[in-house]
Amino acid sequence: MPFFATSLLQLALGAILAIIIAYLAYRFHTLNRSGGIAAAVLGAVVFGLGGLGWALLLLGFFISSSALTRLFRKRKRALDEKFSKGGQRDAGQVLANGGVAGAFVLLHAVFPQAAWPWAAFAGAMAAVNADTWATELGVLSREIPVLITTRRPVERGTSGGITRGGTLAAFGGAFLIGLLAALVWPGGMDGVIPFFTRAGWIGLFGLLGSLVDSMLGATYQAIYHCPTCNKETERHPLHTCGTPTTLKRGLPWLNNDWVNTACALSGAVLGLVVALLPGSPLLLAQSTSMGGDVMQTITFSTPAFANGQPIPQVYTCDGKNISPALQWSGVPAEAKSLALIVEDPDAPVGIFTHWVLYNLAPNLTGLNEGVPRLATLTNLGKQGVNDFRKTAYDGPCPPAGKAHRYYFRLYALDLQPNLADGLTRQKLLDQLKGHILAQGEWMGTYQR
Repeated sequence: MPFFATSLLQLALGAILAIIIAYLAYRFHTLNRSGGIAAAVLGAVVFGLGGLGWALLLLGFFISSSALTRLFRKRKRALDEKFSKGGQRDAGQVLANGGVAGAFVLLHAVFPQAAWPWAAFAGAMAAVNADTWATELGVLSREIPVLITTRRPVERGTSGGITRGGTLAAFGGAFLIGLLAALVWPGGMDGVIPFFTRAGWIGLFGLLGSLVDSMLGATYQAIYHCPTCNKETERHPLHTCGTPTTLKRGLPWLNNDWVNTACALSGAVLGLVVALLPGSPLLLAQSTSMGGDVMQTITFSTPAFANGQPIPQVYTCDGKNISPALQWSGVPAEAKSLALIVEDPDAPVGIFTHWVLYNLAPNLTGLNEGVPRLATLTNLGKQGVNDFRKTAYDGPCPPAGKAHRYYFRLYALDLQPNLADGLTRQKLLDQLKGHILAQGEWMGTYQR
């Protein structure tokens, strides 16, 4: 199973980084002891199973929310009596904000090629960041808050109270996560959906998730009353003055941690649902295996290694980094050109492209070892831009740990060999749609 194939080294490094960050947060009084332990465990899961791309979103939330918590701390201290807990986050708060996202990282480890765990993870992180920004900045607004359900004016810090400034802050927090998500989007930044469109969708999920938080806070969240201070509070069983509090409204079990969990879950569900829609605006860069577009099969192979077996080091970044010899037959007579793509679907942030080659003559039956590193190849065709940003073949170069798979895919096309210079993998795929006559595939593995 993919879960058990996850690199132990990556898990170990993730755990070390998470422990260091959690310890620093504890030292800066952002987390208490239980919160530090929970953050270390959550961080190890995200760093270790998701990789740096996933961890970047968690770090964006953690750093920005911690900074805002410390901002104008003295002005916020007067509102502490309203909140169920103080400024230091405990294990319950850490899990409420990060538990849903962590669950989708685990699902990603089980279903590494699926798009929906990433979309749900990004939606959850955007929602909790939006909610945190709205809380930390909204209470500083000079505007009188109103209850989201009735528009009735309420005191600052009241659950379900919103201001225009707080709502704007919520969007800012959500959009920050959206930008980070778009930056490390699986499959690279050359997908069919523009960068800011993806960022905007994730930001929208986060904003809507934070509004769910406000709705629950105004309706079903447990709110208590302190008879001594004659004030509403989330604190129970004792108010800050030491007086026992009594339930005034809401469900007794629905405390702020559960509301935050619902906020995260709302953002995750939105990301999940939209990712599963046909023609989704969150579409990850598609596989170069074009499925139903292919009418025939090309006999395609390399003498360098057997299908599904390890790639010799000479063809990798640890060796000479030269392309292997390739051979094929069975190209349809009506083909006008050929194209080749080599990719790694097991890279930490999604599909990573190692070679893009096109405008090949249809009568070719193979390529010699060590294709020159030139954009235009005499009597051959053109080399596109790989994810190393080179117009050449660059061999396997995975992080240490589990073996990665490298797919060599050859396409016979009804397109004339006059495609533009410098195409990326995704731009080439856009050109190929509806023009593939046949396809051949060979796969090798490499582990460091």
